[in-house]
Amino acid sequence: MKSKYSVAVLSLLCASLVTPVWSATTKPLSINELAAKPDTHIGKVAVVGRVAAVTPGKGFTLIDSANCSTCTTDCLTDKSTKKIPFLWGGASPALKDVVVVQGTLSKTAKGFTVIADNLKKQ
Repeated sequence: MKSKYSVAVLSLLCASLVTPVWSATTKPLSINELAAKPDTHIGKVAVVGRVAAVTPGKGFTLIDSANCSTCTTDCLTDKSTKKIPFLWGGASPALKDVVVVQGTLSKTAKGFTVIADNLKKQ
């Protein structure tokens, strides 16, 4: 006969297995952290960055929000600034906004792709 305690423990265990990787307690990666070691972050990711470019209906590009906190167009166009594109079909974020993106990073034949699932302005 199963005790009510073993059922409760099993329920908690099952609930913890379906909690998304990007839960509210997880600190989002910076753009520089993700760009430095993308292979180690394959799968669900949470990323924070500043919007550098937008293509409505297709996606947007982020740059590091900490290193470019006071940036003007120089930071957005500097070739040494790490930039990561995100595929996104939802409402476009505004240029220079800092956003937290939850999505999925995958490796493709041409490099890496990030498909955004959720976008929140910070």
